[in-house]
Amino acid sequence: MISAKVIGVFCVLAFLAISSSPSHLQAEGCENEKNIVMNKDGCYHNIERHMGDQFPKRHSHCCQTVESADINCICRTFTAADKAKIALSKWVNVAKECGNPLHAGTNCAGYRVPLLP
Repeated sequence: MISAKVIGVFCVLAFLAISSSPSHLQAEGCENEKNIVMNKDGCYHNIERHMGDQFPKRHSHCCQTVESADINCICRTFTAADKAKIALSKWVNVAKECGNPLHAGTNCAGYRVPLLP
């Protein structure tokens, strides 16, 4: 009887340890950053597929978010629905303009960052 309780407590503790792991927290952080990027008050007007101006001002809310963000992680969170709304090439340019560029050759949600000439 006692061993069953010990095993039960161990399972609960293991679950809590896994669910609060840094990678889980990092994924949540990336999702929050991506949500800011995709918001009209964030970078959306800079990365919008058909109308975006891919050169944000350095002091903008967009750049403030992007310059400290994990850009590669944000790339991993872009969904098909997101990619239908934005141009990933513009996202790569925004990251560069905001001082947090993706490395050449990086795969960002299916878009390969071009090599510099």
